[in-house]
Amino acid sequence: MPRLALFDLDDTLISSKDAFVAWVEEVVATQDAGGDARWFVDNEHIFWTGTPEDAFRGLVEHFGLAAEPAELLADYRERMVGLLKPYDGVLDGLEALRDAGWRIGIVTNGFGHFQNAKIDAVGLRAYVDVVCVSDVEGSWKPESKIFQLASERAGAPLEGGWMVGDSLVSDIAGGNGVGMHTAWLRHGRVLAPEDPQPEHILKNTAEAFELILSRP
Repeated sequence: MPRLALFDLDDTLISSKDAFVAWVEEVVATQDAGGDARWFVDNEHIFWTGTPEDAFRGLVEHFGLAAEPAELLADYRERMVGLLKPYDGVLDGLEALRDAGWRIGIVTNGFGHFQNAKIDAVGLRAYVDVVCVSDVEGSWKPESKIFQLASERAGAPLEGGWMVGDSLVSDIAGGNGVGMHTAWLRHGRVLAPEDPQPEHILKNTAEAFELILSRP
């Protein structure tokens, strides 16, 4: 029976946060505004109240930009894919998993057109067996349905498989809930006792491939 390894997309296989920083820096420089792009990205939650437009409204207010939030959101979605790149070791790691007989899937929350455009822009689709995007599937992590769909389409069971991601709620709680091994990319964060508990805590994505390949 094939074994299954599922991966989140943003800030797991690709450096979405770094791409967002690069885009914010471009916007700020173009509009001759002042401020620290990295600070805004690291504190984006301050401006988030529920919709993507909220964060971009916060961007306008924080940097004093002469632009409408909706205009910035559209520009971001167009430019973002060109700024993305996989993390170091991701393509080699995915290839090594496939060579070892693993079935590989990307399970990501987000909108279908945008997430699929990211996957194609960095060439990830050629390395995986299945892609499940929440908006397309009608199920969002941590719901079990989206994991089950990935399992069925990959032809490999969830039991004994792996879920690797950076979100404790979406990836770790979701993977735990369907009986998968879980590995959390900490990105400098600290795990609290009340958080969903991953089986493994990793510094970077390259460690995930080493971990999975080392297990019988």
